[in-house]
Amino acid sequence: MAVWKLTNYHKKNAVERQFWTKDGVTIIKEEGYRWGVWSCECNERPDVDLDNPDGWEQFSQEQDWDMEEMIDGCWVEWTWPDDMPEEERERIEELWNEDSFEAMENDGWYNDDTEHWVYGPLQLNNEDTGEEFVGKE
Repeated sequence: MAVWKLTNYHKKNAVERQFWTKDGVTIIKEEGYRWGVWSCECNERPDVDLDNPDGWEQFSQEQDWDMEEMIDGCWVEWTWPDDMPEEERERIEELWNEDSFEAMENDGWYNDDTEHWVYGPLQLNNEDTGEEFVGKE
């Protein structure tokens, strides 16, 4: 069975979104990476639109893709409820900066979901044959 690797063609286009919930309130921590790498094993070339006009999300695919790694985090943005006070936002960011997952969980937040997205043209490589396919820029 062939091993296929998928990555973003341009840097800074891989994104991880973590959904955190506490007492019915959900916040989103979005972290951007220079590169993301996913792999799958299948005999045929995976059916992936390498032009990727709408973004590619790991768990919405027919093939079973494994995230290999997100490389070189370069930005973080939080999405807050409109009614969350600025002081609470700052407190949560400080929690994350101090001890990330453990601090959030100790404060009563739980990680509801995590999504991995990649935007822009994609590059697909067959690790066995060296074949390479790239979407349009």
